Amino acid sequence: MPPEYRTRALVLRTFDQGESDRVVHLYTEQLGRVSAIAKGARRSRRRFPGTLEIFSLLDVRIVDPPRSSMMRLESARLAHPIEGLTEDLGRYAIACHFLELLDRLTGENESNPDLFRFVVGALEVLGTEAPDRLLALLLLAKTLARLGYRPQLRECVLCGAPVAGRRAIFSARQGGAICEGCGPGDDPGVPPGLLAALDRGIRTPLRERGELGLGPGEVALAERLIMRFFEFHLGFEPRSAVFLRQVLVGGQLDAQPGRGDTPPAPAPLQA
Repeated sequence: MPPEYRTRALVLRTFDQGESDRVVHLYTEQLGRVSAIAKGARRSRRRFPGTLEIFSLLDVRIVDPPRSSMMRLESARLAHPIEGLTEDLGRYAIACHFLELLDRLTGENESNPDLFRFVVGALEVLGTEAPDRLLALLLLAKTLARLGYRPQLRECVLCGAPVAGRRAIFSARQGGAICEGCGPGDDPGVPPGLLAALDRGIRTPLRERGELGLGPGEVALAERLIMRFFEFHLGFEPRSAVFLRQVLVGGQLDAQPGRGDTPPAPAPLQA
C-alpha cells in the first residue's frame, strides 16, 4: 500500500490538467509544501466540494504512489474558512503576495508545523485588518525571518555595536545595519529609530503595528530597505509584487478582487 497522509493544508495555487484533473500546490502541516494531482476534480463535487481555491484551509487525504513524480489528492474538506481575504482588493493583493513567497521560498516535502501555524494565523489576522503598506511590509519581513532571511537591525553587522538611537546605514550585501564608524552601506543613512522600529515590528503581532509610530515616508523607506535585502539575497522579485504596489500605492483599494486561481496581471508601474 502506498503511504497515505491526512493533514491540514492551505491551497497556494492550482491549474487544470487535461479534461478533468487539477494540479494543486499545497502548504501542509505535516509534509510542508507538496504538489498533488486531484483526479477528476473538475467533475467530482463529492470528493472536492468547492474546496480547491486559493486561501482555502482544508483537511486533506494525500497518497504518495510509488514511481510517481506527484502525489495524489484523494479528498479535501474545508477545515474552516479564512474570511475577508477576497472581499477587499488590498487584503487580496497582500495575501497573494504572501502565498507566492511560500510557494517559491519553501522546499518541497520539508515539514515545518510552526511555519504552518504562523501562516494560518497571519492570514486570519489579514482577513480582519485594514490593508496598508506597513501591514504588507511587516508580513513580508516576518515571513523572511521565519524562513531564515532576517536582516540584522539592532547591532552593526561588522563590529556588533548597538545602533539604537544612532544614525546608521543599511547594507543589503552585508545583511543589515552598519554603524557610521564601519563605513558606508547601500544608503547614505537611515533616520535614528527606523531600524529599531522595524525590528520591533518583526517581533510583535501584526495587529500592534500602529504602536511603531512610523509615518508614510518612514514606511516607504523601510520598504525600499527590505526589498533591496530580499532581492539581493534571494535574487528575484515576486511576480505579485507589481500587483501589490499598484493596489497599495496606486490607490486602487475601492476595486473588488476576482476569485480566479491567480491575481490579475496589471500593467507595470512607471518608474
